[in-house]
Amino acid sequence: MRKNKRSFLPVTIMSLMLFWGLSLQPAGAQSSEDQTSDSTNQAAPLKDLDTYIHKVMKRWQVPGLAIAVVKDGKVVLSKGYGVRELGKPGKVDANTLFTIGSNSKAFTAAVLGTLVSAGKLTWDAPVTNYVKDFKLSNPYVTQHITLRDLLTHRSGYSDPFMKYTSDVKDAIKRLRYQKPDYDFRTRFSYNNSMYWVASRFIPSVTGESWNNYTEEHLFKPLNMTRTVTTQAGLAATGNVAKPHGMVDGKLQVIHEIWSHNADIEAPAGYINSSARDMSHWLLMLLNNGRYGGKTVLAPSVVRDMETPQVLIHSGASGVRFVSPDSHFYAYGMGFFIEDYGGHKLVWHTGDVAGMISALALVPDEHLGVVVLTNLNGNDPFGVLFHVLQSYLGLPPRDLDKIVYAGMHKIIQHARAEAKKLADTRQPDSKLPHPLTVYAGNYKDNFNGKADVSIEKNHLVLRLGNPDFTGDLRHWHDNTFRVTWRDRFYDSDVLNAGVAYVTFDLDAYGKPVKLSFAKWPLHFKRVKEAKSTAEAK
Repeated sequence: MRKNKRSFLPVTIMSLMLFWGLSLQPAGAQSSEDQTSDSTNQAAPLKDLDTYIHKVMKRWQVPGLAIAVVKDGKVVLSKGYGVRELGKPGKVDANTLFTIGSNSKAFTAAVLGTLVSAGKLTWDAPVTNYVKDFKLSNPYVTQHITLRDLLTHRSGYSDPFMKYTSDVKDAIKRLRYQKPDYDFRTRFSYNNSMYWVASRFIPSVTGESWNNYTEEHLFKPLNMTRTVTTQAGLAATGNVAKPHGMVDGKLQVIHEIWSHNADIEAPAGYINSSARDMSHWLLMLLNNGRYGGKTVLAPSVVRDMETPQVLIHSGASGVRFVSPDSHFYAYGMGFFIEDYGGHKLVWHTGDVAGMISALALVPDEHLGVVVLTNLNGNDPFGVLFHVLQSYLGLPPRDLDKIVYAGMHKIIQHARAEAKKLADTRQPDSKLPHPLTVYAGNYKDNFNGKADVSIEKNHLVLRLGNPDFTGDLRHWHDNTFRVTWRDRFYDSDVLNAGVAYVTFDLDAYGKPVKLSFAKWPLHFKRVKEAKSTAEAK
C-alpha cells in the first residue's frame, strides 16, 4: 500500500478539530405523506433555538445564517437570521441563496441514480466507457475504476491542488499527471475532481449537460425553484448572500473566489440554494425518495446513497465530528455516515471561501437539518447539533463553544508555524541575481502554469487561476515571500495564508524550477520572459 504523503484539501474546521483530537461527544415514527408548507412556528424542541443562534452568530461574527428543520414529513422551521451583506440592510430569509459547497455532491450522486434506476447506467460502470478523455497515471486504475469508485472517494488519488493554480476547464485531461497517494480501493481519500468526472456521465448517457439534467430531474420535481448551478443563473436572481471573511483583521465581503469556474465545479461544490429549497431535498430523502406524492428518486437509490460503501480509517482525509464512541464511520455516495447517540447519522459539510453549510439526516427519526452561513472559517455544527440534541432527547451541551475554543487553538498553531517560517529570514541577505534572471514562464503538466514578470522594479507571480496573483518580495537567497493581491489569501492562515517561493538554479546560475514552501507545487522553467528589460 502506498503511504499517504499528505492531503492538501482546503481544510474544513471539523477536520482541523480532528487534528487537535477534539470531539463532540454526546452524553450518553412513522413518516406522514410529505408536505411542502413551511412554518416558522417552532416546535417545543426548538423553543430556545433563536437565542442559541444569535449567541453563535455573535461568537463567530457571522453576518447571515439560514436554517431549515424537517420532522415527520413536515417543515417545522425555515428561517433566516442576520444580513446578506455586511453594512447593507438586506435581511437573510428562508429564500436567500447561499453556495452550499460540497453538499452539492449528494445531488450529483442522486441525479446519476435516476439513470441507474432507469436501467441506463450501473454504479459499477467503467469510467472509460463514458468519459473518453479520462486517464490516470496508473493504467490498471484507468481501466478498472467505476462510477461507484468516483462517488465514494476510493480511487487512491487525493484531492488535487490544481483549482488553486490553474483554470480547471481542462482539469480532467490533466488528471493523468497526478500521482496516487494510496493503492486503488484500499482507503478513503476525499477528491473533488472525481465528482467532476462523474458529472460527465450525464452528457454521455443523455446528451444533456449536468446542469440542465439536474434541474429537470431534481430541482423542478422538488419545487426547488430558486436553486441554480451556473454563475449566470446566480447573477440573474436576487436575494443572494455575499461571501465574507477576515481580511487584515477586519470582517468584510470577499471576492467570489473561483466564480470563473463555478459552472464546472458545480457538481462537486457550487450549487447555490436556500434553506427553503433545501428543506424539500431533506423531505424527499427522509420519505424514501418521494415528494409531493410523486417518486423523485427510486428507494434503491436513496438506500445506496445512505449505505456505507467505503469504511474510513482513523486519520483519513475526511471529517469526523461526533463521538469517538461511534461504532462505524463511512462514506456512502455523497454522504458521510456514522452513528450518533444510538442513531444512524447521514451528513455532509460544504465549504467554499466565504460560505459554509452543514446538513444532517437522522432517518429513523425522520429528522433533517440544514444550516447555511456566509462567513469563511465559521462552524455551523453547533447550531445543527443543538437541534439534533433537542429532538433526540440528548442532554444539552454547547458544542459550538467547544468548537470555537478549538478553532482559536488551531489558529494560534497556524500563526506560530507561519512565524517559525518567517523567522528563517536573513535580514542582511542581498538579492543574488538581477530580477531578469528569475522572470520567465514555468509550467507543470498537472498544476498548470506559473508566470513571473517584472513590474515596477519587483517580481510578480501569476498562477493559472486568476485569483492567485502575487507580488514577490526578496526574503533571502533565492527565496521570495508572496503577497497576494487578493488580501483574503494572506489573511486566511488556515487555507492559503502566507506563501514563499524558492527558485532552484542550475550550475550556470539560471532558474530551472520554482517551488512553494507550504504547498505541494513545483513548476519547471520553460522559457524566459519575452521582455524583462522594462523594469520600471
